[in-house]
Amino acid sequence: MTASIHQATMAMSRLKPSGRIGDSMKKILGLVVSFVLIVLSCFYFFTRQPKNIFDEIYQETEKTYRTNNILRNIEGFEIDDVWPSDGDHFKYSPLGKYKTPPEDYLELRVGFNFEKAYSKLFVSFERKIADGTKLWMVNKYNPNTKTITKSIQIVISGNEDSYIEDEAQVKSYLEQYGITAKDLDSYYDEIVNQKVLKDWCSIYDSKYSPSNYGDVKIETQWENW
Repeated sequence: MTASIHQATMAMSRLKPSGRIGDSMKKILGLVVSFVLIVLSCFYFFTRQPKNIFDEIYQETEKTYRTNNILRNIEGFEIDDVWPSDGDHFKYSPLGKYKTPPEDYLELRVGFNFEKAYSKLFVSFERKIADGTKLWMVNKYNPNTKTITKSIQIVISGNEDSYIEDEAQVKSYLEQYGITAKDLDSYYDEIVNQKVLKDWCSIYDSKYSPSNYGDVKIETQWENW
């Protein structure tokens, strides 16, 4: 019996340091886990920060479009009557337009798609170039790739509008009416920079500006025309 007690005592004495080591390991592991969580939180916060002015518009509108769309604060801008909506076709796609577009322009719209697979912000506008003929410029921003794509179509008015997308035909119409790539750049600047982005900066304390977009890639259909 004495021998058994002695053996048990020896076993317990051997366990005590092990227990202390175990407690230390738990503390170390706890610190490591806390550090990893902090790093992951910082990484998530950083990646979610808007990288450019279009990110700002997209993210802030995504936060508010179901309740009180932030774009309502822009003077003369109205949200489509169907909003807010739970309809399958409109649930993630709020749309609005300026009641009175700038002079020489027919329609100016700002819209979104908040479905993750189709994330988009777009600014589109029309400009009359002749009786029954309009130029339609569509500027799409993809928040996943941080890319804004600028493209144009020709719209022939009739009982139903006809849209011409073929690049050769579009260029032919532009040449016919004496519209150059430089003119297209000026139309973009007048509407996107001097109107939409300026209005955005008037209602939101932006880190960016119409002359400083931030980190964004720009693809222009007519760049080499």
